[in-house]
Amino acid sequence: MEDYLTLMTGSFLLFVVAGCLAFLGGAVLRAIAFPVVFLVFMIPMPSAMLDWIMMFFQETSAAMAHGFLAAAGMPVIRDDLTLRLPAGFSLLIAPECSGIHSTMVLLITAFLAGHLFLRSGWKRLLLVVIVVPLAILRNGFRIFVVAELCVNKGHEMINSPIHRQGGPLFFALSLIPFFAVLLLLRKSELGGSKPVHVTEKV
Repeated sequence: MEDYLTLMTGSFLLFVVAGCLAFLGGAVLRAIAFPVVFLVFMIPMPSAMLDWIMMFFQETSAAMAHGFLAAAGMPVIRDDLTLRLPAGFSLLIAPECSGIHSTMVLLITAFLAGHLFLRSGWKRLLLVVIVVPLAILRNGFRIFVVAELCVNKGHEMINSPIHRQGGPLFFALSLIPFFAVLLLLRKSELGGSKPVHVTEKV
């Protein structure tokens, strides 16, 4: 069903692009290129692609959380996607912990912010690429916080709001370094622009 929806939505988008090209012409299509390309985000990912991305973020998030826990001095053993912690507590990094939805939102934000605030193509690409390490850091830090709470406060913290409904909070935290990078890229462009001197003849 997911792959069928991907095929039908992608076909519809191609039909719209073909209609624009046929009735409006190439010049108009080039003028509205970004909104048209932006519509790609309405196409659901194929199931194989989605599974691969989720597994990638599960494994990288487990490795990042393991690093956070080791740096904090907590004894931890990583067994694939399972973190074995003190007091007989084990934490499995499930597909729900991949943060795929918040990562997609951050990716869309990066595309839009790059288009609105940056002029250089490579800087726009850099802003998009940086979403991946930010997502890994966010997921790893979230798992680290949940693990610390479960070990130090009690195993029942696995069902606490910080775990079940804490996604928006950690997403908001990931926006801080994201907008910091955007600000630095924006300043580098504004700083590199040379003032134009106009000489008038009298």
